[in-house]
Amino acid sequence: MSDTLPTGIATDSRLAVDHLIVRREDEDEYVVGDPATGTFVVVPEIGARLVELFAQGRTVAEAGEELERETGEQIDALDFAEVLLDAGIVTTEPRDVAKHWSASRIPARLVRPLFTPLAWVLYAGCLVTALVMFVVEPSLRPTYEDTFIFPDIVLSLLVTNLVVVVLTIVHELWHAFAGAAVGVRSRLRIERRGIFPVLETDLTGLWALPPAKRYGPFLAGMAIDSVILFAAVAPRYAWSRGWIDLPPGLIRLLAMVVLSQIAKLAFQTLAYLRTDMYLVMATATGCGNLHQVTRLSLKKLVRRLKPDEQVILRDASPKDLRVARWYRLLYLTGFTWMLWFAWHFLLPSAKVTFGWAFGVLVGAPFASLYWWEGVVLLLFTSVNVFLPLWVVVRNRRQAAR
Repeated sequence: MSDTLPTGIATDSRLAVDHLIVRREDEDEYVVGDPATGTFVVVPEIGARLVELFAQGRTVAEAGEELERETGEQIDALDFAEVLLDAGIVTTEPRDVAKHWSASRIPARLVRPLFTPLAWVLYAGCLVTALVMFVVEPSLRPTYEDTFIFPDIVLSLLVTNLVVVVLTIVHELWHAFAGAAVGVRSRLRIERRGIFPVLETDLTGLWALPPAKRYGPFLAGMAIDSVILFAAVAPRYAWSRGWIDLPPGLIRLLAMVVLSQIAKLAFQTLAYLRTDMYLVMATATGCGNLHQVTRLSLKKLVRRLKPDEQVILRDASPKDLRVARWYRLLYLTGFTWMLWFAWHFLLPSAKVTFGWAFGVLVGAPFASLYWWEGVVLLLFTSVNVFLPLWVVVRNRRQAAR
């Protein structure tokens, strides 16, 4: 009688693993995953060999016995099969292929010209030129007042956030295009970084590629942000020099775009929030789980870890543990700044905005222009305040499932 796990996998099961890819990541680390769903796990060399034996048609028991003969060690192949099942890489039922963002399905030949060496020189040149213009003409540097492009505060907030959303989608499109250029499809989803709601292009499939091929897709969003920044700064620089004439409304609109792009580029450098630069840094250092290892190593200093957390920290790679020793200083600094920012800016502004909106709803005639402005401002503020909480609840429910 064969042993069976609650998952439905038995020692006499034959796993369908032809759809998986296996790539060596480090001396004793291999990436195993499904490029169709973008799900990958890191396994030791023994795990990679088991997948190879499964692909040859061996049952779980036969693969374990073969590996025991090769290594002279006892192998729990059934437990490894359960790991693959829990990760969603293999299933006991027909696979549910993830729905990919249509932007990432574009043929590679169409988007590859956007990420040639010459294109990257252009992206870098736009960023450097924009920074030089800020140095030469300090009046072009962004200030918080650039948000208010109209005398009407509500209209300014609505237009500003509409522009920011559009530019954010362009940022994510470039991630998707860069992924498509190397054959990796992606998904667009709403996520959070700390207390900030964000759009995120899920490029998990990149971890199946060699490190050198990941940098472009990770940096693609910042690349197009640099182009947009240059396109907004250059006309204002020419106007400040008297070379061209621009209407006041366009000048204010360009200033708002500059502010949004600078804020976006600065945000991406906050590695502790797992932004684009965090992915670049994790790739450059060869870390596989740096953020979680860092968080758990800090949590261990103040409270007892849960059993599953203790296992994660115990089994963490030496490389993750070594980098976490200095990365946690960056993590703590960023986390402290985020709390300070929330206390001094987000909470006070939300309090004022909610108070103003409720005051308008109570005092203005029903369905009047001012009443509708109050409704819009109330909805806008509520989304910014409560969307990160919704993401937390959604992710926990998904994890529970």
